[in-house]
Amino acid sequence: MVFYEFTLEYDTKASANNGNKGKTGEKANKWSDYASEINEHLGIECGLDGNISLLVTGGKFGKLQLLATCRLENVSLRACREYICKTMREAVPGSDHLRITDEREVCAKDIHSICKRASGAGVISGRGWFPRDLSLDYFDNCQFKIKEKNYSEFTYEEAMERACQIMADDTLLQELERIYAGSNIDKFYGHPVHYKLTVGDPEAAMEIAEVLIPALCANRRMLGHRLEHLYSIEEGCYAEEDMDHVFENAQGNAVLIELKGSDGMHGNYASSYESVVDYFDELIRKYALNTLCLFVDNTEHPGFSQSMIAKVREHIDIVEIKEGAGDYDKAVEFFQRLTEKTDFPATEKEVRKILPKKKLYTVSEVYEAYKKWYGNGLKNRIYTAYRTCEMVEVHEDRQSSAPYQELQNMVGLSELKKVVDQIIATGKMQQIRSQMGLDSYKSSMHMIFTGNPGSAKTTVARLLSQILKKEGILDSGRFVEVGRADLIARYVGWTAKTVCQKFREASGGVLFIDEAYSLVDNSNTFGDEAINTIVQEMENHRDDVIVIFAGYPEKMKVFLEKNEGLRSRIAFHLNFPDYNAEELWQILKLMAKQKGYRLAEGIETMCMDIFSTACSHDEFGNGRFARNVLEQAIMHQSERLFNEYKGKKIPKSKLLELIPADFETNAGQQFKEKKGRIGFAV
Repeated sequence: MVFYEFTLEYDTKASANNGNKGKTGEKANKWSDYASEINEHLGIECGLDGNISLLVTGGKFGKLQLLATCRLENVSLRACREYICKTMREAVPGSDHLRITDEREVCAKDIHSICKRASGAGVISGRGWFPRDLSLDYFDNCQFKIKEKNYSEFTYEEAMERACQIMADDTLLQELERIYAGSNIDKFYGHPVHYKLTVGDPEAAMEIAEVLIPALCANRRMLGHRLEHLYSIEEGCYAEEDMDHVFENAQGNAVLIELKGSDGMHGNYASSYESVVDYFDELIRKYALNTLCLFVDNTEHPGFSQSMIAKVREHIDIVEIKEGAGDYDKAVEFFQRLTEKTDFPATEKEVRKILPKKKLYTVSEVYEAYKKWYGNGLKNRIYTAYRTCEMVEVHEDRQSSAPYQELQNMVGLSELKKVVDQIIATGKMQQIRSQMGLDSYKSSMHMIFTGNPGSAKTTVARLLSQILKKEGILDSGRFVEVGRADLIARYVGWTAKTVCQKFREASGGVLFIDEAYSLVDNSNTFGDEAINTIVQEMENHRDDVIVIFAGYPEKMKVFLEKNEGLRSRIAFHLNFPDYNAEELWQILKLMAKQKGYRLAEGIETMCMDIFSTACSHDEFGNGRFARNVLEQAIMHQSERLFNEYKGKKIPKSKLLELIPADFETNAGQQFKEKKGRIGFAV
């Protein structure tokens, strides 16, 4: 639906000469009565088979302001104009010369303010009925937030110039070439493709949209010029009809959807948004022909983007547009342009002092620097009283978060670390061969991790995806963790589809299948269907997905024997051995340091005794056991200090110190030999 505000003018003398002295004539007592009488003949879906809604919202004798909502997917704008003129000539006696002198496209939010103004002027009774009956009352929904904007149109030259200003990636430049291609028919028939905007900052997505939307509008790829921007989407958004109304009213326009979700929801928590994904999938199936969708995949906070994109790709075509990058001079130019939008623009010289010099900047990196500059500007140029204000400083002693270094710092796993170096070297060599025009056939990198619980299989797999992304071997570095419940569907024939969807989610990254042996199922064929589909998809996605199977050593042997082609497609078989007592002590020390605790003298001896006893038992928990021992010691320390100080101030040094008595915990006792009997003796 496209919203317009029209201005119509007519000859008042001709109307007066008509002789009509009634309420709708020129002798009416006041303008509001005149407009109210006209509105009695208008309203929601009042013409063109329900495809147009009209309301007089202001003006004076000889001039009318009219609000119109038009379903341009069903009727043309020309037909709407003709209907408006015909209807107004019938409503205004003697207005044969009535004509449209101005029209402007407005947003849904504008309709609220226009109706509020008209209500205040007495033109309409009640200010909310028109927006409410049009289902436009979704702006106060607590399950999502929405912003709107109407865009002008770009010529090809203007679009390319703007793309250059925002350091556009080749993916955007190539799409602009397709949009402006002379072979396209200059008429709207529906949306052939939708878009995925891959960015590191939401502002970078808006920069892309502000080039893309005007280009599409200029080439009749959209009926209106409006973009609905959805963000801060909560899990409960599917429980109400407001989101459906957004998509329905956006027909002929575009909807940009930030897939980050609400604050704090991203990465491995995406599964909590399964109902949201299903709900959006239904909306897109329903409205995708006429409503353009732009999906924002925020690489820093992916939210539910992986599962969302994978699901909707089944029934719509999606073009990926990545955020751009440029050299230092381009970044300075872009930064300076951002400052020009403020009340205190920076000179090129100032920007070069602010922006550290390096070879390449992404759009998101420039925005990050700009936001920091803007924040400092608030103190130094606007609220100057804060220039000398002493701020709270937080000193945090933490190790490098670089994934490769984090892997190297892990206790043990020497063989695995060597294999990771081998994989990196192989990937780099393939890149070099490709640059030289040599055969760069990509070898399979699928893996199997075997080991007992707590031996760090999942942690290593997650780090590996980040390392390979950082080294340029994987495109996205996505880490999709699944188990049997995520792959086996409830109905015959659905399992293969579910498996394929998970591979699409993991595109450019790692698909981690935990406890893979649980797919071996003798009770029905669903497990077999899953394994057979996995083998097929491993081959189909050998260039863009690394599959890592994980599970107990003995049970994984049975799994590998289930399908003849499975073993041959796995390049690396890595065993995660159980930790010994010394390694468990090193793990505990590392975790304590990361949490900021100091271990008092005598703890090492006590813990080595605990760990030595634990290691003599099967399935003792490995690294998880060390974590449990530490966490229970911290709980014991909290209880000890609470009882010791009884409301008095506790010294910081005491809060950060663990003593041997704190390790007399349940975790430390559970593997010790039981002495005596439990129960009654006779």
